[in-house]
Amino acid sequence: MGKRIRTVAGLTAAGVAALVGLQVQPAQAAVDVPASGLSIFEGTFARVLLYVPQPDGSCVPMPATAGSLTGERIVSQVSAFTGPNCTGLQQNLGTFRTFTPGKYQSFRAYTF
Repeated sequence: MGKRIRTVAGLTAAGVAALVGLQVQPAQAAVDVPASGLSIFEGTFARVLLYVPQPDGSCVPMPATAGSLTGERIVSQVSAFTGPNCTGLQQNLGTFRTFTPGKYQSFRAYTF
């Protein structure tokens, strides 16, 4: 019984150490997102690379370092393509998504 208590105490100490480690990590700065339209971000919502206020379904080149997007209010769907000029494999990304930078070369965004 004494052995079991020490094991539990060890796991508890490790859990506390993990929580303390998480709290010490630096916080990510907040990014301003426009209230409407499509925003394409560098990495994971780090910095706006491209803003499309009124997407019309036309083919647009995807910035090479893009890794996330958010479509607000009027945006209903974003379709990304692995090739330029909306060619290659198509993936419907929705309106809030992260992805591997460089995976997509072009996209079309649609509104309601």
